[in-house]
Amino acid sequence: MDYIENLRQIVSTLPQPKVFTARINFMQHVCDALKSGNLPKYRFPTFELSESEIKNYLRSNMTDDESKFQQMVETLQNFDKQLGEFRTYLQVRFGYWATITDNLMDSWVKLFPDRKYLELMAGNGYISKGLRNRNMSVVCTDNLSWSAQSKTGETLITDIEQLDALSAIKKYHDQVDSVVLAWSPDRDEIDFEILKEIRKFNLEFFVIGEEYGATNSKKFWDSINVIKNPEIDELNQVYSQYDLVNDKIFLIQ
Repeated sequence: MDYIENLRQIVSTLPQPKVFTARINFMQHVCDALKSGNLPKYRFPTFELSESEIKNYLRSNMTDDESKFQQMVETLQNFDKQLGEFRTYLQVRFGYWATITDNLMDSWVKLFPDRKYLELMAGNGYISKGLRNRNMSVVCTDNLSWSAQSKTGETLITDIEQLDALSAIKKYHDQVDSVVLAWSPDRDEIDFEILKEIRKFNLEFFVIGEEYGATNSKKFWDSINVIKNPEIDELNQVYSQYDLVNDKIFLIQ
C-alpha cells in the first residue's frame, strides 16, 4: 500500500478522522509534486502529533468502553509513528533529502541574486531545478554512482553533468561565484576535501545540513567558519524543519 494511502487507512479507523485531513492532504501535495518532477510549493509544517494535540484528541473522544479506548490509543500511536517516517519515505521514494520548496527558492534568488552556481553531489537535482526555474545560471553535477542501485536514479528532474565533486570544482571554479552542497553523508570526509578546494578559489559556499548530526563529517564541522549573515538568517526562516532533524542552510568559509 502507498504511504499516503496507508495513513488514510489508519485514520479512517479513528473517530473524528477529519481532524487529521489537512495534515495528510499536505503530505499528498508534497508527494504529487515530486511525482510530477516539481518542487513542493510551501514550507512544511510539523507532521508528527504534539503532546497537546494527542491529549486534546483523546479527551474529546473519551469512552466508557475501556477496550475501545485502548484500541484508539494504539491506533493513534501507530499513526503518529507513521507520520515520523515521512522523511524516510521522501528520501527512499524520491531521493528528496534537503527540504527544497518553491517558496524557499523564491526567497533564495531574491536574497542572493546575480550568482553563477555550481551544485555538487546534487542527487536528483532539486536545488538546481529550483534555481534554473528562476533563470539562475547553474552547473549541476554528481558522479551518479548511487543511481545504479537506487530507483530514484531513474527520475533525475534536471540535467546533471556526471562529475565527482572535486573534479567539478577544478573544472568550473573560474566560471561560477557560488557552490552549493546539500546533505553530504555524515560518514564520508569528501566534504572536508571539498572545503579545502573551495578555499583555494575563495568561492561562496552554501551548505545545507545538520551540524554534528545527520549530515557531513565531524572533520568538516570541526574545520568550518560559519559566516553570520542576515540574508541566511532570513532564508532559514523559510527552510522547513518539520521533524527531529535540525538541518538548515549555512554560509561557510
